Parts: sequence; structure tokens; C-alpha cells
Amino acid sequence: MKKLTFIISILMISQCYALIYELNGSDYSRMPPMFHLDDYDHCLMNPDGLYCTVDIDVVTDTPSELYTMMQNYSEYSKKHFNHTFIHHGVCVTRTCKRFLQNTTKPITYSNTDSENAELKLVIEECLNDSLWNNYELKCRVTAPLYCNEKEERQKDGGDLAVGVFLLVLLTLNVIGSLYDAIFVRRRNKPGNGVLLCFSVPHNFSRLMRPYADLGPREQRLKVFHGLRAMTTMGVIYCHSLLPFALVPENVSFVENLYNNMANYIFLNGTIVVQTFFIMSGCLLSYKLEMFSEKRDIKWTLLPKILIITWAKLTPSYMVVLATSATWLRYTSSGPFWKLAVLTEVEDCRADGWANMLYINNYVDHTQCMVQTWYLAANMQLYILGYCTFVIIKSPKYRKVALTILFIVGIITPMAHTYFQNLDAVLMVTPETARSFMDNPTFNHVYKRGHTNMANFVLGIALGFLIYRLQKNEVNMQKYKKYHYLFLLTVPAIMGTIIIGSVFYIDGIHTSVYIKAIYSGLVKPIYGVILAILIIGCVFEIENVYRPILEWDGWKLPAKLSYCAFLVHVAFIRTAAGSLRTLMPLTYLLMTENTVAFIVLSFLAAIPFWLLVDAPLTELLQKILTGKLCQTDTKVIPENNITLKNNVKVFNSEEGNASV
Repeated sequence: MKKLTFIISILMISQCYALIYELNGSDYSRMPPMFHLDDYDHCLMNPDGLYCTVDIDVVTDTPSELYTMMQNYSEYSKKHFNHTFIHHGVCVTRTCKRFLQNTTKPITYSNTDSENAELKLVIEECLNDSLWNNYELKCRVTAPLYCNEKEERQKDGGDLAVGVFLLVLLTLNVIGSLYDAIFVRRRNKPGNGVLLCFSVPHNFSRLMRPYADLGPREQRLKVFHGLRAMTTMGVIYCHSLLPFALVPENVSFVENLYNNMANYIFLNGTIVVQTFFIMSGCLLSYKLEMFSEKRDIKWTLLPKILIITWAKLTPSYMVVLATSATWLRYTSSGPFWKLAVLTEVEDCRADGWANMLYINNYVDHTQCMVQTWYLAANMQLYILGYCTFVIIKSPKYRKVALTILFIVGIITPMAHTYFQNLDAVLMVTPETARSFMDNPTFNHVYKRGHTNMANFVLGIALGFLIYRLQKNEVNMQKYKKYHYLFLLTVPAIMGTIIIGSVFYIDGIHTSVYIKAIYSGLVKPIYGVILAILIIGCVFEIENVYRPILEWDGWKLPAKLSYCAFLVHVAFIRTAAGSLRTLMPLTYLLMTENTVAFIVLSFLAAIPFWLLVDAPLTELLQKILTGKLCQTDTKVIPENNITLKNNVKVFNSEEGNASV
């Protein structure tokens, strides 16, 4: 790995800047603390208490060696915070009391930033006094203020509408559960299909039901359970690290994380989301091939498939979105509550329509359920994959079409990176972690549908390959002698992740050509390696990773993964916004918190699946398939790789939908 890093490094152009890569302890301690919080609860005990979170530009109007050092140190933004842009939580009515008394009229806070000029001036004078006395520096408040007052939060029509909907949903679950327990299970009779949709015992049996009656071909795809569950956990783990960049007490600890090579597994771990695209493309092509054995696939099926896929993903998505836009803001409070939570509430109210249409990955600078960019990209690529399958019937021409799409999928990230001078990867720098939704690489390459095309197309090709090899009964056991090559897949995946650390190397300025080439190739390289691992597991060529990925214990978390994916960011935002003090970071604390978020997300996914996802999904499926009035219901197993009997099932990456 060191040799490979060196080879790539010499391809880069080294330039010298007036940068400071490291500071000794004495110099570091001379800088003003980046984060400071007054006592939030004590401040708001006063009925007139006003607590504001402010972002401050540190400035000077006289020559200052300290300020020059801060600028040069902050200029190295790959690993350092911007120490000339600090963040304070200020109890204005207590800390700045002396400056409030100098005003000619009472100062109040307005939700409109343009009306807070006088309040900004008071805070600026207050902090200037402290900065000048301690560091001979000054400050300027430029960013919008986020202030909290002791006042009752008023409910609006949207809050009431969502509250009524959730209450009705809960009531239906109570009625359906009682109906199932008293009139169906006790009397052993068929029940009303609509009421059974909202039966908790009925849905719990669906959740715990094993994957039965699978054909031998479908059985071999159970590797996806492990991949889906583990990837979802990895995504939650990485997202759980973001609050640590919001209010760290020991800022130097965060900056020193970039000096440990092992940490780049998480810093560059954003690439693992490509696993979802590969699985989704693979399942799409595999199930279409299975379906085509019995029926012709025509254009007329496209609207039905899209509507049912939308109906499978959207009900639970809509509930989380509606809750995030309304009741989430009442769950807690804190110095960073407006920054961490209320900004998402406002953005969801303004941009939530884009989420429901699955085009939110082309809407930038919004914090509304940012993690769902993947669902939008996947839906867009799903349509592309289906259209390709329908338009091109010949296997020969399909190969040509997929090759062209794969090449386009490689070129598009290259073009964006080159012409827009973007980073080669989504670089999770200390400052980016605080505001990644404004990062141009995130907006133009990471979350777009067309820039994630390569691995989705690779997944489609993988699905075709697995289907053909199974149908033709090709003896894959003859490749067992190469099993050691399959053993190299996981180390190769780890290497693909860690190799991105070369873009964080001190003193290296990367050529735009290198960045463009890397951005275009890193995703498909990861995808090819993962595809090899999947083939090794499906055809039992590899026996080290396969037992882990095919472990039956992954089946339940795999079913819950979509719900956990939807709700986990709400927990993270709530926890971050509720913080009252700065966080003294250690590896142990970070591990405890991230594991806690994973466990909490999957535990919360259980009642969410039982009370929201399963009832609404089954109800919509009955409506769309004309079985709403059917008395004797037949439950379609909740799995992502099943096609049984005469039920025609198309599986999206996150669930199934029946036509």
C-alpha cells in the first residue's frame, strides 16, 4: 500500500504555499477557542433570557503575528478547521448585559435576519471586548443569528394535519390488531383485508417469517441480505460521526484524526454507498430475466412498475418527511437546535415536493433528508435500466448498450471534476463535515443520478451474468482453484477506500487531470471488485466471506434496513441539536455514540415497520392490484429476491412491488 501511495504521489505536482501544516502545543493554545458555549438552560431560566448561536469572522485592523499564524494554519483546509471563523453560543442577556444597557431601545430577536442588525451589533461589540482583551483581535458577525427565547412554540396547520394523520394511523393499528386477535385468530377465519393490513400481529408474523419456498436459483442470492444490512450500518456509522465536528471541545483531536491512516476507512468510506447501486442494478436485471421466462416485457408494464415501486418506497418515506417538517422541531431544544434541526424543518417545507418526486438529488443547498439523495438517484437509474431492457431485446445489442452506458458513467464524473475543478473524492474535511450540503463535489458528482450510473450499469450486467450462468448450468466449481483471488476482494475494497488518502497528503497540490481520472475510475473499480465477491458467494467459489454474508442473522436487519435508513438522521440531528456542552472527544466516546445510533436506528425501525411501513405498503399494494375488497388475504413475503408461484414481482433495491 505504501508503494502504491508513493507511485500516485509522484504523479502529482508539488507546490509550496505559505501554509502551516502543524503547530506545537504552545502556539496552538495561543489561538482563540473555536467553540464556546454559555450555559444554555441557566440563560433561559430568566423569562427575558435570550441565547444566540453566532458564527464569527475573526479580523484585525492592526498587524498581528497571531492572526497571520491563524490564517496560514487555517489555509490548509484539508485537515484543519478555519480558526478565523469561530462559533460561540452566547447568553446575550447575561454575557452582553453591559452592552445591552448602552442601547437606546429594547433589543429583540426576529426570525428575519435583516431585522437583527442592532442585535448583531450588540453581540459583535460584546465579543470584540473579550477578543481584544485576551488576544488583541476583533470580530465581525456576518452569518445569520440563531437565537432561542423562552417562549411557547406555536403549532400551525401543517403540524395539526400531520398530527391527525399519525393519530388516525395509530388508531387503525389498534383497531386492526384487536380485530385480528379477536375475530380472526381466535376463530381461525379469514378476515377483512384492509383491517388486517393494520394488524400488528399480522405484520409481526410477516417480519419474522423466514424466506421459504425459494427456488434454488433465488436461494443463491441471499448474499444480498448481509451486504444490505452491513452497508446500511456503515452508512449510519459514518453519518453518526458528523455531530463530532459540530461542537468538539478538543478541536486538535479532530484535526489529528487525519494523521492516522486507519481513519481514512471512514473518511473515504462514502464510496460504500455504491454497494446499493450494484445490488439494485443486479436485482433489476435478474428479476426481469426471470419474469421474461413466463411473459413478454413490454412498454405497457413500465407505468405499472414505476407506480408500484413508488408506492413501495414512498409511504414510510412520506411519513418521515412529514414528521421532519413538523413535529420534529418540538422534540427538544438546545444551543444548536435551529442549526441542526430547524433548518431541516424549513427546507423540508420548501423542498419536500422534490423528495416525493425523487428528484431531490438535483436540488442543491437543502438539508431536507439529505441522506435520501440515494433513493432519488436509484429511482432515476431504475427507469433507465428498465427502458434499456425493453428497448433492446437482443443480448448482443444489450451488451453494446450497457458498455456505452458504462463508459458514459465513467466519463461524466471526469467531466464534472475537470470542468468544475472539483475534488477527486468527497473530501470529508473538518469544515465540510459541518456544511457538506454546500460542497460542490457533493452536489455535482456525489449525489447526481448520472454520475452514479457506472455501478448501476455494472450491477445490471452482473444480474444478466448470474442469470445466464445459472440457466445454462455452467459448472463454476472448476474456478475454486482460484479461490485465493476471491479472498483478495475484501483487502482490495479496503485498499480502494484507503488509497483516496493521497489527496490529503501534506504539501501536495493535485493536478486536475489526476483528480478527473481518479473520480471517474474509483467507483467502477470498487464496483468490479464487489461484483467479483458477489459472484464468488453466489456460486460458492469462496468460503471465507460467504458464510458471513449469508448468515441467517442478517435477514431481519436487512428487512429493517430501509426504515433504519430513513429515521437515523432524525436521531442524529436531534442529538446534535440537544447538546448543551462541548464534546470532549476520544476514540471511545466516538465509538460509543456511533454504535448507539446504529442500535437505536434499527430498534426504532421495528415499530416503524410494524405500524407505518408494512400497513401502508400492503394497503397501497391491495389498491393498485385491485384486491382491496378481498376477504381472504394472501401475504406476499417481504423479501427482495423472491419470485414465486404466479405472482409477478419486481424488486427495487429497498423492497418489493408486485404487478
